[in-house]
Amino acid sequence: MHRVKKLLPRMAGGSFAIMSFSYAYFFLPLYLDHLGLKSQATVGWVLGAFYAASTLPRPFMAFLVERFTFRATLTGAALCGAVGSIGLALSGVTLPFLILSRVLMGFGFGLFLVSLTTYQTIAIPREVRGGAFALITIGAMAPFLCVVPLLDWLLQHGGYGVYPWFGPLVALACALVGMTFAGVDRDEGAARRGAEWGTYSQLFRLARARVMFLAVFIYGMTDAAVISIPVLALSKGLLSSYFMVTFAAGAILTRLAGFRLMDAFPKDIVYTLMAAWNAFSLFGTSFSSSPHAFAFWGLLYGIGVGVGFPLSLAMIGEAAPPGLHPKATAVVWFILDGCFFLTPVVVGYTSALLGVAGAFRVLPAILFFAAPAVYFFLWRPQGEKGLP
Repeated sequence: MHRVKKLLPRMAGGSFAIMSFSYAYFFLPLYLDHLGLKSQATVGWVLGAFYAASTLPRPFMAFLVERFTFRATLTGAALCGAVGSIGLALSGVTLPFLILSRVLMGFGFGLFLVSLTTYQTIAIPREVRGGAFALITIGAMAPFLCVVPLLDWLLQHGGYGVYPWFGPLVALACALVGMTFAGVDRDEGAARRGAEWGTYSQLFRLARARVMFLAVFIYGMTDAAVISIPVLALSKGLLSSYFMVTFAAGAILTRLAGFRLMDAFPKDIVYTLMAAWNAFSLFGTSFSSSPHAFAFWGLLYGIGVGVGFPLSLAMIGEAAPPGLHPKATAVVWFILDGCFFLTPVVVGYTSALLGVAGAFRVLPAILFFAAPAVYFFLWRPQGEKGLP
C-alpha cells in the first residue's frame, strides 16, 4: 500500500495533464469561428476527427502498450499530441491540415489513456484498486473546474492569439509526466518482458469479461448523456452550467470523501447501482424547471459518476488475468468513448419523436432497468468464475 501511495501523485498528475489537453479544446468551435470558419458541418468534421482517432484505434493501441515500455508509450503519445496541437495552431482554417492535426491529437490522447490505465491496473493491488482509481480520477475531473474556466475567461478577454498554444504546452507537460515512468519500467520491466500476452479471442472467451463489457456499455450510455445536457437546458431555457458545476463538484467530493469505501463492497453490485442511479438522475433532470432543480439533479448525477467511472477502470483487473490487461483496458476505453459517439445520435433521433425532455425520460428509463437485468441474469450467475 505504501508503494501505491507513492505512485498516486504521478498517476493523478498524468490524468490531470491528459484531460487538461482534451478539455482545452472545448472552445475550439469558438476559436475557429473567430478565424472565419463558419460552417457548422465543417467544424463538426474537425471536432469529430479527434474522437474518431482516439477511439477507433484503441484495440491496436493495446499492442503498442505490450510491445514498448510505459515511458515510451506515454511520452510518445504526448509528443504525438504536441505535434498535432502545434499543427492546429499553425493551420488557420485550412481544412486538411486541421483534420490531420486533430487526428494526431486524438491518437496521442487515446494511446496515453490506454497506457496510463494499463499501468494503473498492473501496479495497484486488487484490494485497494477501487479507492485508488477514485483518487486518481479526481485528477481527470479537476481540469473541468480550473482549465475550462481559465480558457473561457481568456477568450472572453480576446485571447484568441494565445488560446491555440495552450494545447501544445499541456501536451509537453504530459510528455514530462511520461518521462517520470523510467523508474517504474525498471521495476516492472522483468515482469513485462516475461509476460505471456493473451489474444483478443482469449479475452472474449472469458464470460465475466464479456458481461463486464456489457455493464460498461450500459453505464457508459448514462455517463455520455452529459454531453446532451446543454440541449436539454436550451429546451427549458436554463443554463447548462447550473447542472455542470454541481455535477463536477459532486463527482470530486464523492471521490474525496468515499474513496476508502470503494473496495468495501462488491464492485459489480455497486457498479450496477451507480448505472441505475445515473439513469434515475437523468430522468429527474428531464422534469427540471428551475436552476435550483437543475443544480440538484446535477449534484446527484455527479455522485453516481464519482463512484461509477472509477469502477469502470478498477474492474478491469478483476475481469481478466494480467496477460490480458492491456487488451481489456483498450476494450473498456473503446466502449466508454464509443458511447460518446452513440448517445448524442440516439438522443437526437429520440428527441425528434418525443422532444428533448421525452428522450431524457425514455432512454434513462430503459437503462435504469437494463443495469439490474444484466447483473441478475448475467453477472451474478458468474460468481467467481471470471476472476483471475
